Amino acid sequence: MPRQAEAAAIRPASAFVHCSGGAKPYMVRDKSGKRARPPADARGRTAIMRLFAYIAASCLVLSGAAEAQLSGAGDDPEDIARDLETADTSPDGADADPWEGFNRKMFAINDGFDQHLMIPAAKAYRTVTHKKQRKGIRNFLANLRTPVILVNDLLQGEFSRAGDTMGRFVINSTIGFGGMGDPAERLGIEQHSEDFGQTLAVWGVDSGPYLVLPFFGPSTLRDGFGAGVDLTADPAFWVRTDPATYFRFSRAGANIVSAREPLIEPLADIRTDSLDFYASIRSFYLQSRKREISNGRTNYEDLPDIGEFEEFDDLE
Repeated sequence: MPRQAEAAAIRPASAFVHCSGGAKPYMVRDKSGKRARPPADARGRTAIMRLFAYIAASCLVLSGAAEAQLSGAGDDPEDIARDLETADTSPDGADADPWEGFNRKMFAINDGFDQHLMIPAAKAYRTVTHKKQRKGIRNFLANLRTPVILVNDLLQGEFSRAGDTMGRFVINSTIGFGGMGDPAERLGIEQHSEDFGQTLAVWGVDSGPYLVLPFFGPSTLRDGFGAGVDLTADPAFWVRTDPATYFRFSRAGANIVSAREPLIEPLADIRTDSLDFYASIRSFYLQSRKREISNGRTNYEDLPDIGEFEEFDDLE
């Protein structure tokens, strides 16, 4: 049967949602009332949507705060994966971790959540999608985060970067097919990330103690507060309708699973190779946040005073 005829002979795949009890997954009915399977591409799309909805619902049930993920990950997950492979994850940062006892317990809970839900979900997502599809989804989700990045660019006085942010949004939303593609990068407009935690740092607010948040992972007191502010900068936060609610939580699930998938192997390697997995993750987070806040520029104030080295005392 030609594909067009097959598609016309059955109801849309979404009709399954409204079927009464007893229907089998992915089954619809043709015009004669007999059950029929939708086309393979429709089943694939439905599987991906179900996976995203499952992750979002799980986060809601377990943490009661899935909406905090709506702003998406800060950096491109593939960039984070590359950084993890080359990062210095030696256990340091203890001075910034006065709440280590609480943080280690919360880290263990999060790790169990990751092992039993997030990793299986990320592997399933990898199985049902192609690499190009996953890249398109990450691009689309990053494009949706433009309002948060733009607001923080402006609050930091980074007007050139704000122009880049707006330019990327216009280009990728039009000739980039709604953000699925990234033609702006090919035109030399690189993606960057900003959040209110970084804005507070630029304003001179200290990071405060290192803090592991339930189900959300490593943070600091400043960054945790900043994440809540970023939520209000997202236009989707203010739309309180049923479709908007479905969109927010579906987007939350998509953000989480899309960000976790490229980190499967790098995090597994760190778990295997490190003497203290908790301390290694803490070290990587604190290092990466310093880099993000400085926009990749070297902060010479962090370098030791040359007078601190005893080797130079003999030269006097």
